[in-house]
Amino acid sequence: MSQINREINQYWVHFQSGKTERNKIYPRAIIKCYHDDDFLVQLNFYSEKRTLPVNYHDEKFGLVYLRYPISMYANILDILRNEKPIYFSYSPKTNLGFIRTGKEPVGEGEEAL
Repeated sequence: MSQINREINQYWVHFQSGKTERNKIYPRAIIKCYHDDDFLVQLNFYSEKRTLPVNYHDEKFGLVYLRYPISMYANILDILRNEKPIYFSYSPKTNLGFIRTGKEPVGEGEEAL
């Protein structure tokens, strides 16, 4: 399979709480990213105390699961809230995924209210 590249135009946030099992690692927070109603990628954020599980591509459902340390949560949420356009890329060959902005003009700055 070739590289996946899609635009993200919607997301929702979920914080996990509750019982954990001894040998399972549960994400502390989840961000699900969509293009319209098409669920593209789930960003899972884990405790800094744990080794991150590997990224995963569920070919049957066409979903990608990217794993990040919880320290990256605020940075990624900031990009989703404040930048446009936002893209998701994933390479099944290297198992690397990205959340990224599109090209922006240098010195654009923030809009005045």
